[in-house]
Amino acid sequence: MSRPLSGESTVCSGSRHGDRIASSSGLLAPGNLSDPTESEPCRNSSPLKREPQCRPVVGYALALTAAVIWGTLGIFAVLIYRYDIDPVVLVTARGTIASLALLIILSFTNRSALHMDRKDVPFFIAFGLVGVALNYLSYFEAIARTSATTAVILLYTSPIFVTVAASLLFRERFTPAKGLSLAVALLGCFLVAGGYDPKRLVADPTGIAAGIAAAVTYGSYTILSKRSLSKYGSSTTVLYALVFGSLFLALFSAPRLDQLWGLPGQAWGLIVALALGPTLGAYALYVKALSHIEASHASIVCMAEPAATAILAYAILGERMEAPQIVGAVAVVIGVLILQLGSTASVKPQIRRSTPE
Repeated sequence: MSRPLSGESTVCSGSRHGDRIASSSGLLAPGNLSDPTESEPCRNSSPLKREPQCRPVVGYALALTAAVIWGTLGIFAVLIYRYDIDPVVLVTARGTIASLALLIILSFTNRSALHMDRKDVPFFIAFGLVGVALNYLSYFEAIARTSATTAVILLYTSPIFVTVAASLLFRERFTPAKGLSLAVALLGCFLVAGGYDPKRLVADPTGIAAGIAAAVTYGSYTILSKRSLSKYGSSTTVLYALVFGSLFLALFSAPRLDQLWGLPGQAWGLIVALALGPTLGAYALYVKALSHIEASHASIVCMAEPAATAILAYAILGERMEAPQIVGAVAVVIGVLILQLGSTASVKPQIRRSTPE
């Protein structure tokens, strides 16, 4: 998802695919694949072509804005649910609108990103099913059954699952820092879910399970993206994951799609804003931020997302968290931060010249 709206971006000390999808061991925000070993400074790639100057203040502002916009995703969902729309129908509309918008944008700005080898169709089908369809379904179900704040914090445990998967699948070393990160984040997850109060925990176990499933499937998105990005640019990866994911969602929701036809204009406005804002727009801002600051720094700034969701949910929806849940939320953030900082410290800085996609 780096460069989701354009295949061209000037990177300042960031990953060539640096966006919200990061290396399996160094992932911070859900879905970040930026690899500190693939970094380069913002500099002129040739004496004849001057690259835009890096402005760190602008980069941090863009990354923070992207995090805040991502934080509105759950708010949009709760507001749209007030129109009695099924979560399955909502995510289908979200994925379809986002897919069409990205397809149109790439058709005008980067037609080469539309190319995909036929032999990779099965891979993208699986990618769309697990990384998009199941993730959208589980996350929006978690929002419907718990709260926007609880759902996003549960989602933020995805780096932990990615770390475990990477250790098992890619034989990445499971360091003490990773173990500490896992313990702290899981403790935070337990508190956010209401584990300190058995009655609260069993009040809606389906919602908690859906939130954890969202984290796991988001982690799978990271793993699958890592494989796709070894061959395709990020725009191609995002486009076809969305396209096939939306097709599966349409199949799931087919019997209930008639709910969309009776929605008022205000509801449609919210749905379109959901698709173009936190689904596509935030990525554009985040990728632009990477032309000014390092990918690891941008990822850390995006830790503001759960806080943004909590503040917006309080101001707009009246959601409140109990003291143990707030402690749990902080623990999740600390756990993921330990993972990010530990991974960054273990990598020696390297300078590589960028290669065009």
